Amino acid sequence: MQINACCAWAAEFGLIEANPFEKIKIKARKPPADIQPFTEEERDRIIDAFRQTEEFQAPLIEFLFLTGCRPSEAIALRWKHIDTNLSQITFCEAFVYGVAKDTKTSKSRIFPINPKLRSLLSSIKPVAADSESLVFPSKTGLIADEHNLANRQWKPILEILGIRQRPLYNCRHTFISTCLAKGVQVRQVALWVGNSPRTIWEHYAGLIATEDVPQ
Repeated sequence: MQINACCAWAAEFGLIEANPFEKIKIKARKPPADIQPFTEEERDRIIDAFRQTEEFQAPLIEFLFLTGCRPSEAIALRWKHIDTNLSQITFCEAFVYGVAKDTKTSKSRIFPINPKLRSLLSSIKPVAADSESLVFPSKTGLIADEHNLANRQWKPILEILGIRQRPLYNCRHTFISTCLAKGVQVRQVALWVGNSPRTIWEHYAGLIATEDVPQ
């Protein structure tokens, strides 16, 4: 913008024939979207409601809240992406409109499995799990439809619970904001969810715990 102003001034006073930047439009940067995470109480109520009314989908919903992964990454997850000891998950694929793609950042990442997540995965893992089998398939054994889940189960349950409507993607925001509120370092959270530390700072700055000013 400063160079543009200088050239405009020079053109006005005849020092140059024309301002070469006159027709160049700089795309305004969009402000970060409003994150709007669920509270821990809301999160737990949602998980409990799915267990009671949508038992088949309940593990997927809990998984989203426990890992902060993108819904498209969860539905693409296969048992080969989870080590046999249930100690870590490799996120490396995503299903977008039923088409297999790389993750959003085109980079794989390792997510450590804590005891609560291990218990969840143990409860749904088949005795002789095929490594190529989906962890969270549809009821017919095919790729789960994220949009059907959002419209047919997610939205109705939030309405029944009296919780303000927010997208399924906000499970991810909730995980990130909960980690930050509990003092997990920004760099570590970024590694877990596949974002850059800068993205975490830009979108979740108001949620990052800060130290008191020393006296």
